[in-house]
Amino acid sequence: MRNLMVERHLAARPHGFRTSLRTWLSDETNIQREVAETILQHAVGPEVERAYNRTSYLEKRREPMKAWARFVTGKTDKT
Repeated sequence: MRNLMVERHLAARPHGFRTSLRTWLSDETNIQREVAETILQHAVGPEVERAYNRTSYLEKRREPMKAWARFVTGKTDKT
């Protein structure tokens, strides 16, 4: 996101955006910690555990990310 903002010569920067997402995931969803951290592209668990669990949690990320998009754009199921 930062690179896009720089390329478009925008003065604003996305500080706090990832924090907002992580906080929202904790407060507004029942998402597993591992899935939430994967959404943020964080490595989850010890190195050995990551070597054996290589899932991307793609399907588990889909609905929370759709809900996040609705939240940040102010859209609801009715709009």
